Amino acid sequence: MAQLIKLQDYISRYETDIYRYPTQFLRLKKENYEAIHAKWLQEQENQLEPSIDEEPDSPGRWKRWFKKRHESNEEIQGSTLPETEEELKYQFLEKIYHFQLKWASSTLQEVSFLDPHYELDERLKYFLKRFPDTYLILYQPIFRLKQALFEIETIMITPTSIICLNWLNDDEDDTTTYEPIDQRKWLKRVNGEKSTIVNPNLALKRSEGALRNILNYKEINYPIKKLVLSMNGTINHHHTPYQTEYIDIKNYESWFNENRQTKTPLKHQQLKVANALLQHTQITSISRPEWEEVDEELDPI
Repeated sequence: MAQLIKLQDYISRYETDIYRYPTQFLRLKKENYEAIHAKWLQEQENQLEPSIDEEPDSPGRWKRWFKKRHESNEEIQGSTLPETEEELKYQFLEKIYHFQLKWASSTLQEVSFLDPHYELDERLKYFLKRFPDTYLILYQPIFRLKQALFEIETIMITPTSIICLNWLNDDEDDTTTYEPIDQRKWLKRVNGEKSTIVNPNLALKRSEGALRNILNYKEINYPIKKLVLSMNGTINHHHTPYQTEYIDIKNYESWFNENRQTKTPLKHQQLKVANALLQHTQITSISRPEWEEVDEELDPI
């Protein structure tokens, strides 16, 4: 599960100590899943019928045993215990998702007002739930550059590079096609209907320039890649700009699997890059109320 280190202009735990929180997240995630998995296995065993040694051997004990089993069955039927390990993992990732929103909108001293729509943001869930723990995500971050504010769609800081991503608005239809017209426009076709969109490379080029300026200022050398993503559509093109990749329905699975299966651990240089970028992001927050309790750990499963 990728880590959300910056969301819009909200205050983030990672901004306070980028070298602490990524590893703390990995520890909490591992410990909590081991705990919930052990609990799930125990509940699975509890649902099994008792052995012959547990069966009562007198009328009175039969009555007490039957009552106990009846109450136990009612409790099991009324619970939300996952039937399979896959369902267990899904519930766990959903819990971790909301925990990440908490870390991405508060610190021990400050808090930002989280827009409720992020609770259900499918794109954000896609990045966090489907990429490795060592991918650091900045989602719709707002940067401060020369007294001006500059928003970028999505940034993934991997152990080997920065990926600036522009996700095209597909219509959940694999008949959607995109085709460059000129430097400023692309043609979009959906079921025979035509429209034009702004060339996504323009925003990516501006984003790359902004990030490059920050890294140069910090004297950090780190690859920056640009990516245009269309999960369901087709991008028809004759060539791609330098350091840019087009991912569409034809090569999405291979690209996704390559990233999902990476085993490269967190790198010091990667965290250094993340720290440099976070230092140039906008923060809108207020002091946390004194009476509000703060828990650094995950809530009990």
